[in-house]
Amino acid sequence: MVEDCSHSSFTGYKCVYEHFGRFQAKRWVDGKEVCLGTFATAVEAAAAYARAVGGFQPPPPTVVTESEGLRLHLSTSNTTGYAGVTFYRVGQYHARTRVDGRKRTLGVFDSPVEAAVAYARAVGGKRRRPEDEDGDEA
Repeated sequence: MVEDCSHSSFTGYKCVYEHFGRFQAKRWVDGKEVCLGTFATAVEAAAAYARAVGGFQPPPPTVVTESEGLRLHLSTSNTTGYAGVTFYRVGQYHARTRVDGRKRTLGVFDSPVEAAVAYARAVGGKRRRPEDEDGDEA
């Protein structure tokens, strides 16, 4: 289905709308409008829309494979480059793992490498399963 967002020309970006001084990105999924989030700038909202429809590919992160004597768990399906590490908010990253099927937050860190070290300490040498890895969520 082609997305009809022609009425969003005020912002200059497809499917991006001004909303109470902030900007929302929206798209259509299975005939229903879905809000992708509210952002401080129109550019951030446009990037979220582009990511959602597959038009935005961030450059691959430069990843460290070992730190503090630990082998870090790399991930090609996560934009941080590390398993169990997700973007939290500007300049911060969450480290999470699963224990008995439940998410366990390991902390919030200033860099993805710090979060990856916490994850590596938590899981040790255990082989991780794809379903134990968190994707990127905002």
